[in-house]
Amino acid sequence: MKAVVIGSMNMDYTMVVDHLPARGETVTAVRLRTSAGGKGLNQAVALARLGVEVVMVGAVGDDASGKALLGNLPKDHIPDFAIKKVDDSTGNAFITVDSQGHNTIVVYPGANYKLDMGWVESFKGEIASADFVVMQMEIPLDTVVSSIELAHSLGTTVVLNPAPALPLPPEIYPMIDLIVPNETELTLLTGQNDVLEGARKLLEMGAKAVVVTLGSSGCLYEDTSQEILVEGFKVNAVDSTAAGDAFIGGLLSALGRREDIRTAMTFANAVGAITVTRPGAQESIPTYEEVKDFLRRRGA
Repeated sequence: MKAVVIGSMNMDYTMVVDHLPARGETVTAVRLRTSAGGKGLNQAVALARLGVEVVMVGAVGDDASGKALLGNLPKDHIPDFAIKKVDDSTGNAFITVDSQGHNTIVVYPGANYKLDMGWVESFKGEIASADFVVMQMEIPLDTVVSSIELAHSLGTTVVLNPAPALPLPPEIYPMIDLIVPNETELTLLTGQNDVLEGARKLLEMGAKAVVVTLGSSGCLYEDTSQEILVEGFKVNAVDSTAAGDAFIGGLLSALGRREDIRTAMTFANAVGAITVTRPGAQESIPTYEEVKDFLRRRGA
């Protein structure tokens, strides 16, 4: 099972606070963590820890943060040959997390916005041989759109996590095999506040299947023939950073093992649930063995 992830790579600076600041409010952080992040790299790490061969296509700057991100890859068996080194700062994310595990994130794209289609096309062979191509939207929109077109033309399954949500050309939706928004992203893409109506709208726009993440409530699957709601696992959340990315890794790894969609959703919910019980981004993402143990203990 192989996935090509085309997306962002960031250095995360996470500040733990008692409560998220309101407009104009200054709060004092009780702890500061520095860790590897970025939606693209988070999803690549999640996939790798769950047993998927991963090729990460991304960009970092020629700076200390870029060197640190590249230095972290070997422990998750992710190669760096498809990562572009550019003359810019590595992407940064500034995260605040409150005592309930809720967060706010401000991202400086940096090198991520130098990830151009010329670089992506040089890995056409890797894309053609992959089971999935996974994308998010923390890189230039033109690169996302062109990458979808390329993967679709090669017959590779296209998975899009539309985060942060931006309007897509209408002709792109029929090329998306699976789109995975959260509730906020779903509303921004479809104009629908109702989750079911929003999921159906994405199908009408051409996407072949939709999974909407619902936080602690679980997730919803919708295609033209079935609708499935799978409840989430109740846990004590401490940090929701990377939970959505971990969920996507869990979902695709299970689908790659030819699990049925309900089983895959349950597995993905478990991955996300474990992730929110741990601080940080990539360091919070579990291994396959940890997820199976969690499911055994929960009788799932």
